[in-house]
Amino acid sequence: MVTKNILVDSALIGTIHFYAYVFNTDNGVIGFGLFPNNSPRPIFYLLNSQGTKISLHFDEELILKVCQQSNFTTHERRMLFREFLDFATKMEKKAAQLVFRDTKMNYLADSREMVKYKRMYVHFKDSQPKESRTIFAD
Repeated sequence: MVTKNILVDSALIGTIHFYAYVFNTDNGVIGFGLFPNNSPRPIFYLLNSQGTKISLHFDEELILKVCQQSNFTTHERRMLFREFLDFATKMEKKAAQLVFRDTKMNYLADSREMVKYKRMYVHFKDSQPKESRTIFAD
């Protein structure tokens, strides 16, 4: 569980409103994350758990939920993902300035996992098994 401290910015991307917060974990670790539709958990977040290095984390369960609920076409999903990545990158830069000064950050755009989640979101419907319909002739 996290305690949201400072709302930095928000953006409506597709049908999801993302809120960027500086937060604290139960252990008092400072973090920065994007919360979809102001949920209690961030979809991706940065944590300063080691003191000198900021680590990047993803909530795969939330990502999967977004994928499952999206009714956009593949082309629209590409555009929405690009918009999300632009917003997330802008928020990371703000986090670096506001919260994580003098520390080394792992940036979202440089993450290999980001490529995985992009493919997962953009092609989610394509990867789901098609309903098999058998037509019987009388």
